[in-house]
Amino acid sequence: MRKLFILAFLANVALTLLSSAILPDRVATHFGSGGMADGWRSNYSNALFNTGGHVIFFCLLYFTPQLVIWFPGKWTNLPNKDYWLQPAMLPQTKAKISVLMWQLGVAIFAFMFVIGLLALHANMAKPVRLNEPVLFAALGILLAYSVWWTIAFFRAFRLPERTRGYLAI
Repeated sequence: MRKLFILAFLANVALTLLSSAILPDRVATHFGSGGMADGWRSNYSNALFNTGGHVIFFCLLYFTPQLVIWFPGKWTNLPNKDYWLQPAMLPQTKAKISVLMWQLGVAIFAFMFVIGLLALHANMAKPVRLNEPVLFAALGILLAYSVWWTIAFFRAFRLPERTRGYLAI
């Protein structure tokens, strides 16, 4: 999953670079009702903004598992953290969080890729117009996946059957 996460990130960076190479100096960056462009910026600043966003998301998702280990438990919002943040459980906790973050990252970067393709296509059209049905379909898929991912996250960090009640106060 880690490799797929990294590839999804790199695909977005490549799409951003390709888009900046073929689009005009001024590109639509915001779209209003009906998919009509209502916000513009320079191609260069758009490429910097998009690349910066990709890098921030990548770092946030990639380094979250390590941050959970480094920071005190009181700063960590994790189900059953008294169990999962015990020193003996930290390697397993980090591994679980890593896989979950990489899965979420693939979904986010897939969504960003679709948005990048839609923006590229919109900026090449006359008039500049975003394909809203595809946008809303992609957004619906991301939201449905987010619900599934959240459930999977909570299931991954429930107490093992043999320890239920172990930490009850």
